[in-house]
Amino acid sequence: MSTSSEDTKDTTPTSKASEATEDAETRTPVEGGAGEAFVSGVPEPRPAGLFGPETFSVAGLLLLATTLLSTELVAIFNQHTLTGAQGTLSAAVQGQLTGAGLFSALAVVSAAVALLRAAPTTRPWARHLAAATVIVGLLLVLLTVTSYVLLSP
Repeated sequence: MSTSSEDTKDTTPTSKASEATEDAETRTPVEGGAGEAFVSGVPEPRPAGLFGPETFSVAGLLLLATTLLSTELVAIFNQHTLTGAQGTLSAAVQGQLTGAGLFSALAVVSAAVALLRAAPTTRPWARHLAAATVIVGLLLVLLTVTSYVLLSP
């Protein structure tokens, strides 16, 4: 009979749950969680707050959609500006242009705030959406100003 430590080892079967807890207890801090994110060089994603960049990106998109869907900015530009109508800035057209310009400017401001608040942990779609909103919003502001200047007497 041998008295080595190998012979005195308990050979009863263990459950998978107890093995998982033993693995979790013996795991070094670098494995899993924030430590793994540190070693890999990728920041751990943090939950976005109420006033996070994602919120401002979506708000900018909604303001831009409001400009395109509820105002007749493109129709005004096509019908009045491109046909060469001079001095046809009626009260209705002026109101449409003012509303479109304000909503476009608000969309640009909201998307710019999203870009300024973006951090390395910001989701990529939020950054792309904000950048696209800034570009399209600036084009709509330019379209509004051009129409207003060309139609004013």
